[in-house]
Amino acid sequence: MVKDSDTQMRKRNMRLFPTYKKLAWDYLFFYTINFLFLTQVKNINPADVVLIDAFYSLFGIMTQIPAAFIVEFFGRKNSIILGNITNCLYMVMVIFSTNLFNLITAEIISSLAFAIKETAEPSLLNESIPKAKSKDKIFAKINQKGASGYYFINAVSTVLAGWLYKINPYIPILLSLFTTIIVTLISMFFIEPVNKKHINFKQMSITSNIKEIESSFKFILKSERIKSLLLYVSLVSGLICTLNTYEVSLLEELNISSGIIGMLFAVLGIIASWASNKQEQFHQKFKNKSLGIIGLAICISCVFSGIMGLNTNNVRYIIIGIMVSYILKYIVTSIYYNLSERYLRNFSNKDIDTKIYTVKNFLKSISSAVVGVFGAFLLDRMNTAYSMIVLGTIFIILIILTISYMKTRVGLKPEEYSEEERKYDELKKAEKV
Repeated sequence: MVKDSDTQMRKRNMRLFPTYKKLAWDYLFFYTINFLFLTQVKNINPADVVLIDAFYSLFGIMTQIPAAFIVEFFGRKNSIILGNITNCLYMVMVIFSTNLFNLITAEIISSLAFAIKETAEPSLLNESIPKAKSKDKIFAKINQKGASGYYFINAVSTVLAGWLYKINPYIPILLSLFTTIIVTLISMFFIEPVNKKHINFKQMSITSNIKEIESSFKFILKSERIKSLLLYVSLVSGLICTLNTYEVSLLEELNISSGIIGMLFAVLGIIASWASNKQEQFHQKFKNKSLGIIGLAICISCVFSGIMGLNTNNVRYIIIGIMVSYILKYIVTSIYYNLSERYLRNFSNKDIDTKIYTVKNFLKSISSAVVGVFGAFLLDRMNTAYSMIVLGTIFIILIILTISYMKTRVGLKPEEYSEEERKYDELKKAEKV
């Protein structure tokens, strides 16, 4: 019976996860118009919008430890449900916000929601896949199927959001809220992959759980492989977070309407959907050079977009040049998300995977907050084009230094890693048995 229920759990979760991720990875109907909504409807200064994103990252730092406890105490399934309910609350707060303080408060809610979800979701998928040498490929295949579907649906919703915004700015936000409600309902059909005893809050020892998490964190920060990956992920994620706002701001400065902006980003979404399915081919072709190529491509895209934005003589050719640059960034970014989660879950099991994702989110939040504040500082003193050139140039240097550091620490064969590095490797433990 136990084996049957375990098989049922794996089939249910592995089949449901791509559908869930297509709708739940991020807010649909929201991005690209959220910048316009905040600046035009809520009358928020563009620099303050970038600052709001920085606050999201800042709160993300503070919510990672509570998120880790929530996942440990309530399990992966219940935590995902809680994260999605919290996302619904965030959308309601954005709709009824009246000032910058309301929006910053909403970011606290959103940061907690995603801190929980980004820890619980990949862990739920990881623990739902049977132990096998091909587990990383299965994980990546299921993950990319969901990501590809999200990019396509997001592309369609982006077009709709752009045109619906012109009818009434609140319609896209209400559709986003409706989608998060549907996502919450879907998440209730998952089956918890890690059986835990019923939680007795009276007997629950906070101290023992803190020690367990502390021990895991010490291992993560001692691991040269994980440490290198986390450094890279935090840098690239911080850059991507700020570029998401810069990209819309650059087009708005060129007086592109919300409808056209929506269509342009819809095209980018479809391209990202296609590229997401190519992550295995990309990985096989470039191997341990994959992350380096991705990081530099994003930086070059940032600088080139800024250079194109400086010339205002022929807007048509400028937009074509900017779109070519954006296409490069969206292709490699869609591959980056799948590969980074795939690489981070290698050599992990149920005892360590949630902690790895927690530390990843913690460092990513720090980087996003720092880059976001710096990005707002730049945007407050110069236009978006110059800001992108400065930011991209700085990150080219940082990525090159990071790639050099990773060279002897990431992408090795399993047998080339130390016993300590493979301490939580499922296959290693199975081999001993």
